[in-house]
Amino acid sequence: MPHIKLYGIPERVVAELSIELVDTLADICQANAEAFVFDCVSSKTFRRGSNVNDVAQVEVLWFAKDPETHHRAEKAIREALYDAYPEIEHTIVMFRELVPSTYYKDGKHY
Repeated sequence: MPHIKLYGIPERVVAELSIELVDTLADICQANAEAFVFDCVSSKTFRRGSNVNDVAQVEVLWFAKDPETHHRAEKAIREALYDAYPEIEHTIVMFRELVPSTYYKDGKHY
């Protein structure tokens, strides 16, 4: 935790980001780097019936953070994506706040 889901990004890029980006995000979030999970979600994006490959979507699931942490994390994610995968033209980063009492790991909630 946090869980980072990447859509429209090749598996090799997600694997690279899980190495290159994790320490930066851990520092920003003041969290253990080993707690981060990067998911490569297979997806296709369409615009008016045509498949487009110029958009990357990132969904970050985590517990509540302050706005400054959101800004810093978004910037780190966006810059790392453009460095690792320059073919993209647009990056969308969405933060989803999880409620600790509804999040379970190994049968225990936070």
